[in-house]
Amino acid sequence: MLPPERASGQVEPSSDGGDGAAIVVGGRVLSGGLWNLLARGLPQLYTLAISIAAARFLGLTDFGRQSFIAFVEISIVALISGGFTTSLTRYVGETLGRRRPGPLGPLMRWAWRIQMVGALLGGAILGGAALLGADPEAAWLIAGAVAIISALQAVPSAILIGAQRLKAASLVGLASGTIGTPATIAVLAAGGGIVGMFAVQAVVSAVNLILVGILARRMVLELAPLSEPADDLAHRVLKFSLFTTIGVTLTLIVWRRSEFFFLEHYSSDAEIGFYSIAFAVMTALILLPESITGAVSPAFASLHGAGATSRLRSGYSRAVRLLLLGSLPLTAAAMALGPSTLGLVYGSDFRATGPVLTLMLLSFPIVSLSSVSNALMLGLARVRIPMIVGISAASVTIGLNFLLVPALDALGAALANSGGQVAATLPILVYANREVGPVRWEAGSLLLTAVASAAGGAAAFAAVAFLGGVAGVALGLLAGAILFTGLAAAFRILPADDVAWAEQAIGGRLGTLVAATCRRFSARPTVTEGA
Repeated sequence: MLPPERASGQVEPSSDGGDGAAIVVGGRVLSGGLWNLLARGLPQLYTLAISIAAARFLGLTDFGRQSFIAFVEISIVALISGGFTTSLTRYVGETLGRRRPGPLGPLMRWAWRIQMVGALLGGAILGGAALLGADPEAAWLIAGAVAIISALQAVPSAILIGAQRLKAASLVGLASGTIGTPATIAVLAAGGGIVGMFAVQAVVSAVNLILVGILARRMVLELAPLSEPADDLAHRVLKFSLFTTIGVTLTLIVWRRSEFFFLEHYSSDAEIGFYSIAFAVMTALILLPESITGAVSPAFASLHGAGATSRLRSGYSRAVRLLLLGSLPLTAAAMALGPSTLGLVYGSDFRATGPVLTLMLLSFPIVSLSSVSNALMLGLARVRIPMIVGISAASVTIGLNFLLVPALDALGAALANSGGQVAATLPILVYANREVGPVRWEAGSLLLTAVASAAGGAAAFAAVAFLGGVAGVALGLLAGAILFTGLAAAFRILPADDVAWAEQAIGGRLGTLVAATCRRFSARPTVTEGA
């Protein structure tokens, strides 16, 4: 909640950092967001490339089967390691912040032992599925090995991230993806099938484990050459992980394709394939807002700790406003061009993916705001409300899956997924608005952006419907972009204050260039915000 002086309408003192501090915070957020986008964006591109190759070489049914096995493997790894390693990351950071690195070595060895138990359990589950007749048996067995390796790799990765060595940890994954992606495609082209895909993944995961383990060990020896007992620290890590594991479980249900289990039970591998592709496209689209806001939470925490409530409010307002402004044209373009593009890229067998994607895109403008709202809650150290909302949203997701998937297959899964994510986002938006004060939405700009986006999307769709094929998609993209850009300039959709902020936050010639471009679409300044 806001402090009493804000609630009573008194004027806040200007000791919260001034405009210069706000610009520094904004610049750090932008640079951190861009690095986060690179670290997460390239792996997503690798995944999409493998997905396209798998669809082409495996065919519809085997593609759906492979997607399901991969989903089960990823879910098990998340359940057995996600909460524990999140807690480990948190306490490594706290320990280094207190300048007491001595327990790091013993803590890492203890974490290895704890994680080994979970890793073997996860591998046994997947191996047991193979022994019980899951097809293809070899793929399930190899997926079990991958789960063991991935769970163990989570420990050194958590140590590096907790020590803010994110770049080192990310570069290993980016390098292995650069090698593993063409290797996987080559194996598919050679007829390796589902088993070959998981075999490549096992080799890449093993190399990652070795490299990340070496980096973490070197870092620990560098920071803590003298060891200290870690018993108390280990106890706190384990206790906090009980809480974080609940959050990971809720995330899996609401945000990570829990619909696969229902499609596996009620539908077919083909429907799993349709839904898998649509979900992958949505994941790629949501990556931009998630990556940018991934660097926002520490900034929110800093402003909250400094008592800079006015700048916290303006910073949050600007974040949700700009994300929503950006999501509207992106949604229109994806709805107009996405279905035809998927048919061209994945093949005619996958044309049924288009309606599934369209249904999921309906919720994208709202869902794109979830990351920044949750970042604010984390920055404010508000964990109880997100947990309650997450439980409610998980219930909505499961209920909709039971209701819709048996009758509508992948379409029902899309509706269930969107419904659960909207249920997870809207309450947090309302609560965040209450916590930091009224959000300045700039309703006029949003309305004009929606009109321009709809017009651009309609022009793109008309071109696709008229011409079809690659030519239709290309012309549609060009026609939609030209019409949207023209209307955006005529309507002046960008708030001028946001343009000025971007120029100062980016700085240098790039900031000037960005501002000069954006001013073509902005109105005159109205209210000056500081963050």
